[in-house]
Amino acid sequence: MLEAINVKVKYRGKGGIVEALRGVSLRLDKPLLVSIIGPSGSGKTTLLRAIAGKVPYEGSIKVMGLEVKDNRSEVSRLVFYLPVGEVLIDELTVNESIELASMSSNDNSVSIGSLLKWLNLDGLGSRRIIELSTGERRRVELAIALIKGLKLILIDEPTVGLDEDNARRVSELLKAASRNRLIIVATHDPILMEYSDLVYRIRNGALNPYQ
Repeated sequence: MLEAINVKVKYRGKGGIVEALRGVSLRLDKPLLVSIIGPSGSGKTTLLRAIAGKVPYEGSIKVMGLEVKDNRSEVSRLVFYLPVGEVLIDELTVNESIELASMSSNDNSVSIGSLLKWLNLDGLGSRRIIELSTGERRRVELAIALIKGLKLILIDEPTVGLDEDNARRVSELLKAASRNRLIIVATHDPILMEYSDLVYRIRNGALNPYQ
């Protein structure tokens, strides 16, 4: 499903060239929930963005056998990248946001009602996005990511802004959703790590299995 070989990402910073990723390799052949952990600035988000085709890279990244940098339009139909705080439209209600996402869904098996209930959003349908708390907004974003029904979902900090109960609820949902898709998350949350099939640590742009 995903194969990354010797992936390097460099960019120009104030002090010169910064190596955000230093020869990262990763192979994932089946649906899983995978956590990537590491301190801020270690390369977690850069790796997700590279897999999603959002940043140029050296080396090879293949999704379902397609090289990302050479097949961006095809890969965009297989991969959904969920950053922090860049998905929602403030003027829309929760229901309108979910309905808009469901129009392009590839997965008719997803029950919108049950998903919203599981995320504790079923009573917020008429609320506008701008009226929601940080945690409520994040749960709406996660609902959108799962409704899309794509084969590979990349999520940056899925439990940010959530209390322990909702973090565990989201972790359980992601675990269940990973039965038929590959979900990779960048996280600092030990609760989410508990539910993950695999955990990798990234430090100074180098990725290794978490011990």
